[in-house]
Amino acid sequence: MSFAVAHVSDFHISSFGDTLHDRGQLIKRTTNVADVSPARFEPCWAEGGWRVLRERNRKKGAVVLVDPDGYGHPVPSTRETGGPLDPVERAAAKACRLEARCARTLAASPPSEGALAQMLETTPHNTNLRFLRAVRAVTEQNVDAVIVTGDCTDDGEGWELVEAAFAPWRQRRRLFIIPGNHDLYLFPIASSARPRPTHDSKRTRWHEVAERTGLELQPCGAWKRTLDEADAIVVGLDSCSRKQRAFFRQNGAIGPEQLGWLSEVAGTYEWKKARHRIVVCHHHVVPLPVGVGRRAPTELGMRLDDGRTFAETLAQVGATLVMHGHRHVSERRHPAGFDFELLAAPSLTLGCKSGDAPSFWRVELDHHVHAERVRVPVEAVEQENDPGTDPPPPMD
Repeated sequence: MSFAVAHVSDFHISSFGDTLHDRGQLIKRTTNVADVSPARFEPCWAEGGWRVLRERNRKKGAVVLVDPDGYGHPVPSTRETGGPLDPVERAAAKACRLEARCARTLAASPPSEGALAQMLETTPHNTNLRFLRAVRAVTEQNVDAVIVTGDCTDDGEGWELVEAAFAPWRQRRRLFIIPGNHDLYLFPIASSARPRPTHDSKRTRWHEVAERTGLELQPCGAWKRTLDEADAIVVGLDSCSRKQRAFFRQNGAIGPEQLGWLSEVAGTYEWKKARHRIVVCHHHVVPLPVGVGRRAPTELGMRLDDGRTFAETLAQVGATLVMHGHRHVSERRHPAGFDFELLAAPSLTLGCKSGDAPSFWRVELDHHVHAERVRVPVEAVEQENDPGTDPPPPMD
């Protein structure tokens, strides 16, 4: 009997579902906690931790919208919303819209099928909502395990939604995650994350997620798990384990410590006896084409610096299948000169750079590996925004 795995990647979840890939739609917040002293502002509306305040002692005092974390948000104009003339009503409506799409809110109380469809109709490119829709497509495939190859978050925020959505597999210790550059590295472009993340804060959150998921991280950052029912062993490697070389570069590396650890694992009985020896990482092992008639994406600032050494190690240890994400490309290939197979997953929320809709791989582990691409149903209006356009280098 075969063992089914969903290979998913690059969700780019955030606090409110905005993403660095669509910088024009980033949710604007004050950099610091808003200065809204009671002596200066009076409350006009409050719900779920959100507050709308009006400046005192003025006939037409300024209206301020403050989120549950204390950061201020601009109040939309009537020209932006076409809504009510009263700024308090416009601010309250914005608060309700943002809160409904907030990662922590969706994690605590997932919307019904109908509610999710309505929210997507209003904000079709919201990655938090797209993620929930995609996970429901994964659930319909009745897979035994889920392998996530990084960039779960857009800038280190929203892990709680990942854990909640994949809870059925996490509770059975069948959720296998590795982090990506968005989860661990810093970006030269400010996101809506508040307070601004640091290398330490991002890595701390990843370690907390790994612990709750039951992944026992080695000192080098790797983990392994044996799946006896699948005649398989899965090894997760952190391709962002080394210190970021510069804040604008997202190059990764497996590094000598993890490569040495992988070689040690390859000498164990559980590795040698497994039919399927699966290695999971985030950065692509070899440069990726995109598709017929499309140019390959730039490697500038995005490559795996020790890709050649890594590939040679994979060959030496006898890895059979390597899964990765990173470049939002869906592809299955055998790299020339090597016996292992590569399975690249696109973004589960943003789609494939070929222009294809969001998808994931359903992989059946039997005597052989059977991989089938499963597309996530999307509305026609969403497909008008072609995800195949290359973003600037730091955005993958």
